[in-house]
Amino acid sequence: MFEIEEIPDLEALRGEWSALCDRSPRVTPFQRPEWLIPWARAFPPGEPWVLAVRREGRLAALAPLLVYPDEGKRTLAFCGGGVSDYCDIVTDEEEAVTALLAHLEARRERWEVADFEPLPGDSPLLRISEGHTETRDVCPGLDLPGRVEDLHEVVPTRQLANLRKYRRKAEKLGELRLQSDGSWEEKLEILLGFYLARRGESNGDTLRAFHREVAAGFHARGALGLHLLCLGGDPLAGLYGFRERDTFYCYMQGFDERWAKLSPGAMVVGSVIEEAIRRGVRRIDFLRGREPYKYWWGGTDRETFRKTF
Repeated sequence: MFEIEEIPDLEALRGEWSALCDRSPRVTPFQRPEWLIPWARAFPPGEPWVLAVRREGRLAALAPLLVYPDEGKRTLAFCGGGVSDYCDIVTDEEEAVTALLAHLEARRERWEVADFEPLPGDSPLLRISEGHTETRDVCPGLDLPGRVEDLHEVVPTRQLANLRKYRRKAEKLGELRLQSDGSWEEKLEILLGFYLARRGESNGDTLRAFHREVAAGFHARGALGLHLLCLGGDPLAGLYGFRERDTFYCYMQGFDERWAKLSPGAMVVGSVIEEAIRRGVRRIDFLRGREPYKYWWGGTDRETFRKTF
């Protein structure tokens, strides 16, 4: 067991950490170093306290934690708070989880309350009888068919009819095309512009810096999904996410408000779903929140949880 309290030490562990994520059966993009190291730089945790376990010289578990004051108590939580849809321990050994929890118990002088969220439903922390567990949120998702032609089996007929209708309207004005190749940097800037404009944010420098570093990391490992829907060469909408094994995680989307009557948000989601099927993706995760559009596509809920000690 060893502890890490400095970002440079996390950087030094990046290769082993990434290899552990590759071996772990439960990992999501939000436990990877490509996500959490940029997060630590952009939103510096007051007191990082990352715990790691080695077995026979190999990294077997990593808990990316931090300690912060909350209502007068030293509270233990996961790094990535606020921007991560899933937080959890990364491990490929159940015994390593026991070792991590024993270390937390032995270091009780460091913390008073543990508040772990949002945990996916298969988190090993949820199998612990101690503490209190409650539902935190939902992450709607859609299991995909093997062929685009079979989308009607999982997506409501009305949504597919709407998609065809808006595509016909758009195609009367020019060529409609999903751009998935080319410069990811340029696509990210366009999408962030759409996203920040819709939220009424004029600055967003910290968010831009964070996502530039995140996107560069996921692009380097071939897991970045950045798509622009263009009409006659002009971007209408964009969608940004990450692929992990057979799942695509839809993290952010935005569209040009001038084209709102064409429903560019629905068109870009539909096009990305079709592209994901062609690339062998078996599930779309729309991530946290009960936005209506997720259910229009046939999304069904998977709960996330909060565990407190």
